[in-house]
Amino acid sequence: MVNKKARHLVEELESQFSSLQGKIGKAKDTYIANHQKDYDRARRSVEISRKRLNSARKSAAGAAEKFSRTGSLASQYQLKKARAAAVLLGESLMEAKEIMSTAKEKLSSARPFEKKLAARAKALAVFEKEWDKKQKLAEKAKAKRAADRKKAAKNKAKAGKS
Repeated sequence: MVNKKARHLVEELESQFSSLQGKIGKAKDTYIANHQKDYDRARRSVEISRKRLNSARKSAAGAAEKFSRTGSLASQYQLKKARAAAVLLGESLMEAKEIMSTAKEKLSSARPFEKKLAARAKALAVFEKEWDKKQKLAEKAKAKRAADRKKAAKNKAKAGKS
């Protein structure tokens, strides 16, 4: 028969509590940073799209100017192609802006949550410190009661001999 050493309920709860406190601490450390990275990535995407759109607009303007000068079929196709590229890049810029605004909203909503996580971690640390103090006081009181019982037993034994 296997002899399992059963953990006391308090020990089990204490280990779960410590685990939870560690997870909250780690989440607090990385929560804002992750949202900030998402926002920065979206902002860079918007900047790149904006540069590409400006380049496409310049290209379209150049093609339009060339078409107005020459009036050739090739320059007309070039103008259509440049305008289509500008439209597509404008749409991608709008999508990138939407992604950036969503990331910004997540970041702004993450900040109060990060404060909440920090407050929770602080409360857990305070609770753990208080719990340790109570445990130490309880152990001291238990030891004192045991010593008092021994002393009373000795006194009773002495009184019984006399």
